[in-house]
Amino acid sequence: MRFFVDANIAIYTRLPSEYREPCLRILAAVAAGEADGTTSTAAMEEVWHFELSGRAGPLPGLTADTHQTFMPVLAVTDEIFARALSLSDLRIGANDRIHAATCLINDIETIVSADRDFDAVEQLIRVDPLDSEAVEELLDLR
Repeated sequence: MRFFVDANIAIYTRLPSEYREPCLRILAAVAAGEADGTTSTAAMEEVWHFELSGRAGPLPGLTADTHQTFMPVLAVTDEIFARALSLSDLRIGANDRIHAATCLINDIETIVSADRDFDAVEQLIRVDPLDSEAVEELLDLR
């Protein structure tokens, strides 16, 4: 099953938190070709912005490593941007609307994210990395 990986999953792989190990597990499965995870240029920009900002301390190579894991990343097209603009009834931010629209346009039903705001997108199923049962199902580890 193909799924979209939000920027926070990559970011959590470098930060000490309860999310670190499950996020590492997800990205390792994608990198090994054992799971069909994808992301977009918009998500990559978020990762890069976080890395360059230094808000969480030095995270050298985070963006390059994430890009390597997901190459090729999905482009944000005019069609995706227009669909994101049409999601005006949602209470999520601009980039999250782009992520949601990317999923909808690419027939991706699942987004892996720690961000509960995606629960408001009725057409998407959000898998929280801390939900080990959902992660196992997503990665087809049963």
